[in-house]
Amino acid sequence: MFLFRMIWRLIKAIVWVVLIVILIPVVGLAYGFLTTSSPDTTPLPGVADGAPPAELAAKVRAEIADYARPEESTYLTYPEWAIVYAAREYAGFVRDGSESDFPYWAYVGRFWQDYAVMIRASSDYPFNFANHQMLAVIGTSHTIEHVLQWAYENTVGRATRTDGKTEADRYLATVAADYAAFLDQVPWYQYPYAQKRAGLFAVTPAAGDSSARTTERQWAFGTAYTVKQAYADLIKAGLAATSDPALLDIHVWAKGPVGVAVRPEPDTLLERDYGADGAVFVTKRYQVFTDMIPRLIDKGVSFVEIGGNDEILVTVLSDGPVTAPEGSRDLFAYALPASPGTHRTGLVVAVRRLHTVLPALAAAGARLEHVYDY
Repeated sequence: MFLFRMIWRLIKAIVWVVLIVILIPVVGLAYGFLTTSSPDTTPLPGVADGAPPAELAAKVRAEIADYARPEESTYLTYPEWAIVYAAREYAGFVRDGSESDFPYWAYVGRFWQDYAVMIRASSDYPFNFANHQMLAVIGTSHTIEHVLQWAYENTVGRATRTDGKTEADRYLATVAADYAAFLDQVPWYQYPYAQKRAGLFAVTPAAGDSSARTTERQWAFGTAYTVKQAYADLIKAGLAATSDPALLDIHVWAKGPVGVAVRPEPDTLLERDYGADGAVFVTKRYQVFTDMIPRLIDKGVSFVEIGGNDEILVTVLSDGPVTAPEGSRDLFAYALPASPGTHRTGLVVAVRRLHTVLPALAAAGARLEHVYDY
């Protein structure tokens, strides 16, 4: 009878956990839709300017494999990057601040708001089930991780924290910064959590460090790194068994001195030269491509298509509100939860106006954060 009761309690506990996990994206998206408004959907100025000849555009798509990417991905990739930004802003916060004071709940809410905005922004495109499934999963994981860390840091973590940072605190802050930089180009599940756990336990306390704080940090974050490494290994095994590798390259059709401009860029190859109609080159996606774009613009390059598309999402950081330059329109704007003096603005930009929009934003004091390359 005792064994039966224990099994029944275990079953009920599992059911409750599963129910809570299922409800997280439901409640999260409900919150996101209720606290955000529908975006502006007026035609984007300049989106059709300088369109390539239809016959040549068809030839480019026929000759270059994987040239065209789904345009809705420029929106649906943003919530993934929102998690990267949360990690980046956490790293900046704990460099000098306390983990207990980080606004965990604000970043949970922010993810679901961002996701809701992107669902609205991509509503005119075909529904991409795989993308939405992935976003629901990573959003749920992001929520669980932040809520658990909030609960821990505001109980045990708050009880052990000291006026100054211990060597263990400094090590963890360094790992947080390293992790945030890692995510700019590599998926989270490739991160060497086990290696960082070993480094944490190898930390030598400085004179005057609290032994309680050091031990608590080592065991708490050591356990977290163990769980994350196991989860990462599971994800990697699952992806290896069921998925094709992610396409890490992006094809870009541009005009101007393209060949000369891309020659010094690493991992970049000129694919086709169409004379007066421009040239197509292939390069690496993600932050590498974002960082390259201003350099190409400075060399006189303008863009025809990126990933076969004529509009793209861009985010910038600034010290105050940003006005959308001609050739773009606002999609969202908010102050960073961990740094309210900094604003993030999302703009939908006509690809063929990138060469004028980005310099105009820079001249207004905005800092380019990312170009969401599908």
